[in-house]
Amino acid sequence: MSQLFNQPANQHFSPVRFGRLMRKQTTEYWRTYLLSAAVLLGGVVAVVGGLTYLMRRPLDNETQTLLFMAGLLTTGLAFTATVFAEMSNGRRAAAALLLPASHLEKYLVAWLYSLPVFLVIYIAVFLAVDALMLQWAGHSYPQFPRQILDLTSSWRPLLTGVASYSLVHALALYGAIYFQSLHIIKTSFAVLGGVVMLLMMNFWMWKLLTSELHTAVPFGNGFAGGKDHPFLVELPQQLSLLALLPLALAVLLWAAAYARLTEKQL
Repeated sequence: MSQLFNQPANQHFSPVRFGRLMRKQTTEYWRTYLLSAAVLLGGVVAVVGGLTYLMRRPLDNETQTLLFMAGLLTTGLAFTATVFAEMSNGRRAAAALLLPASHLEKYLVAWLYSLPVFLVIYIAVFLAVDALMLQWAGHSYPQFPRQILDLTSSWRPLLTGVASYSLVHALALYGAIYFQSLHIIKTSFAVLGGVVMLLMMNFWMWKLLTSELHTAVPFGNGFAGGKDHPFLVELPQQLSLLALLPLALAVLLWAAAYARLTEKQL
């Protein structure tokens, strides 16, 4: 093993050493990743196909977007919360910590697999299943229009999805390093608690602006006024808030997760 990861002069990052570590990770866990992709495929087929069958019509774009975001956040959270599980498992933790590669390289391998690689696989699986279900629904219920989910029609849904997943990913990655056991359960409760706190803070902030609040989305629009004549309150630079603030929080959490990883010792 030491010959495989022969340490060059740069102790923090070496492209050669990082490539070997990436290849080692892929070789050891490709069966696990393949099984995870199969489970993801089955889950998307069950949810999208089952809902299409129950509604007896092709899913509209709004429903497809809701399912896409819900599946992305939940499955991404579950997958990311386990990427550092071996750090809390006795013999496996010793092997992982003693592996002659830097903490930065180990962190980047987990980050790449759980963020860009996972995003590409999830989007490909969801769009493939969505297209198949729409084609089936089009033959079974030809009287209804059908349209596949389009993530490139405007920047807003794509930016919102990437920013939302980045924040959830950062929370899950930190939880994967911070918690010693039951990573998925504890991280899920932590994320849920953070979301509830964010919603409460958002509600209180809106209450300071108006006493007649109906609904308000964090970093988004709010509806206020009387029940008969509600009006829309738009925040300035809303697109920037929806994208930049979650991304900024994600960057801070990624940095905190890396700092936490460097503290891991035998």
